[in-house]
Amino acid sequence: MTKTRRRGAELEAAIYQATRDILAQDGFTKLTFANVADLAGTSKPVIYRRWNSPLELALTAIQDKIKSDNHGQLDELQLTGRNLSEDLFQIVTRFTVSIDTFNQAFVITWFRNLTDADSEQVQKLLHSVKTIDAHAIDRAIQRAQERGELALGELSMDLKLMPFDWLRYRIFAGESIDEPVLRLLVDDLLVPAYQHALTPTTN
Repeated sequence: MTKTRRRGAELEAAIYQATRDILAQDGFTKLTFANVADLAGTSKPVIYRRWNSPLELALTAIQDKIKSDNHGQLDELQLTGRNLSEDLFQIVTRFTVSIDTFNQAFVITWFRNLTDADSEQVQKLLHSVKTIDAHAIDRAIQRAQERGELALGELSMDLKLMPFDWLRYRIFAGESIDEPVLRLLVDDLLVPAYQHALTPTTN
């Protein structure tokens, strides 16, 4: 039976889903344009015209899943906390959804099979992700400053990225991340560190 050819957004969604299915079931070594085209019901030239390599396609497909699961990027999250702690807890909770989507097994497989060109693509992705993460913290800090919890000023990039690097390490190390762990991260690490870096002046 001949598969119906898809077009536009429907085709893109099918390609992304096929890519993720292959990664989940067979791993990165089986991710070829031919396999994706066959599973998505399209042709190899269609895929070649849009992506330069299977890794680029894989990264794009995972980013699409993250954005879909999170209903937008992390720095687009509507913060509703009454204080810095609550805003930060919303951010790190939402971040764990992204981490769950960006499956640990995928990452390990990719880094074992990287070429120099692939490494450059991964570095570009990581830079983009870090920028989004930092913007999310910027929004929480701005809200805290408007409430008078923190003094005006700018956090270092290391402090902004600390919660995300900390969570990624726990994921890659196979350690659990539950609500008590996130509370510890926010209330025992982040809030004190941010308060130390941006202490309101007293009259």
